Amino acid sequence: MAERADAVRNREAILVAAKRLIDERGIEAVCMDDVAVAAGVGKGTVFRRFGDREGLIEALALRAGEGWREGAAVVLADESRSAADRVRLFAEGLFDHVLGTLPLVRAFEQVSRAHACVGGMEPVRAALIGLVERLVPGCDAEIRAESLLVNLRAAHIHYLVHERGMPVERVRAGVLGLAEDLVTARRDAGEPVPAPG
Repeated sequence: MAERADAVRNREAILVAAKRLIDERGIEAVCMDDVAVAAGVGKGTVFRRFGDREGLIEALALRAGEGWREGAAVVLADESRSAADRVRLFAEGLFDHVLGTLPLVRAFEQVSRAHACVGGMEPVRAALIGLVERLVPGCDAEIRAESLLVNLRAAHIHYLVHERGMPVERVRAGVLGLAEDLVTARRDAGEPVPAPG
């Protein structure tokens, strides 16, 4: 059953208002009351649409990542490029997305009720693992892919830039260097070799 037009408008108004307030004040300084006033709806409407503050943050983060997830899926599936180039481009794109939406993605990581691989991320993750398997036959591709992803989490990037005081350029180069290591390193002697057949 399709949503009523006014419900769709309210949802859009709430998301736009919440993003604007977060951009202006920072995520810690925004409450549901503020969002309701800015969106021109009742506070109850905000709670009905998103459940609570965490649900609103999750909706905003997933919405902010829609374009990135679509682009990442295209990059990872692009057979005109080498597998190594696709992993590098994926890492660059994810770093830039996380950095560009850092407060929101960091808040999402803190409040999300589910693993970070939600909202369409799981197919992207699976494609990344598949490329790593092609690049380093016999490696533990899932561990390698997850090791790259964990270094691209907002909490990690925030820590390096805002708590350790590292320049963004240094952090970006370091994370992309990890991606390079991922696709060029040979299988470690400690990694299990899959059974033939």
